Amino acid sequence: GTRFAWGAYVFIHYALLVAYISRSGEIVSDALGGAIPAPVAAVVYAATLGGFIYAAPSNLLERFNNTLVAVVLGTFLPLLLIAGSAVEPTNLVDHSQWGGVPNTIPVIALAFVFHNVIPVVAATLEGDRNKIQTALLAGTSIPFVMFVLWDAAVLGSVSAKDAAAAAAMVAAGGSVADPLATLRGTSATAAALVQGFSFFAISTSFLGFVLGLTDFLADGLQLSTGSRNDPRPFLIALVPPTIFAISYPDIFLSALDSAGTFGVLTLFGCMPPMMAWSNRYGFFGSSQA
Repeated sequence: GTRFAWGAYVFIHYALLVAYISRSGEIVSDALGGAIPAPVAAVVYAATLGGFIYAAPSNLLERFNNTLVAVVLGTFLPLLLIAGSAVEPTNLVDHSQWGGVPNTIPVIALAFVFHNVIPVVAATLEGDRNKIQTALLAGTSIPFVMFVLWDAAVLGSVSAKDAAAAAAMVAAGGSVADPLATLRGTSATAAALVQGFSFFAISTSFLGFVLGLTDFLADGLQLSTGSRNDPRPFLIALVPPTIFAISYPDIFLSALDSAGTFGVLTLFGCMPPMMAWSNRYGFFGSSQA
């Protein structure tokens, strides 16, 4: 059980870091007009941001992450207005396919994975229970509201005819157009907002997952100096995903799908409450002293 959880944890983090590094390389390359190939940009991104995370003190990382979040919110609001301009409320209620809901569960679970940064949050807030609970609640609620608003804007702009065409395309083995790609093609302003939002949103996630994985590796490797003072956890966390990302440059969506399908619901959905129950009441409900 322990080895399975250990392996699943590392796999999920590697899969997501591969996705983040790959996509960030594409964004940087596109922003520079292709002057730098996407694989090279991906390496530069991973090395630069990864090196900063390793070298920066905790208070600087906190301010940096807060700045990234502010930029994400600042680009999301105008994007929402642009996407919402084509919304027809009837599109949200006139057609639905509830049979497709189960397929979305792994993606939803993946979108709200924050368990890996709880040890980092707890250490940063010096074990203050109230502050930790507030941080986790706010950190989950804000993305939840953003997801609901964005989904409403995207789904509300899709007519019944377009939805039927998309369903037929998927049934025929094709793929549905990325809403962000469609929005990016509407105007130069929208394209810049989409690229900025995507880059900074990925960077905030990258930061959190690197910190979570390196702390986990440092604990697993029993490094007495701690992960922030030893480069080995960072090298183990960043080098394999970077190599994989540049070897398979179109792996972004596949990596996200793999991380959501394999392990997230088990590792972050089922195991934490089971472990808490076992710690408090024992495996068979007997109270623990």
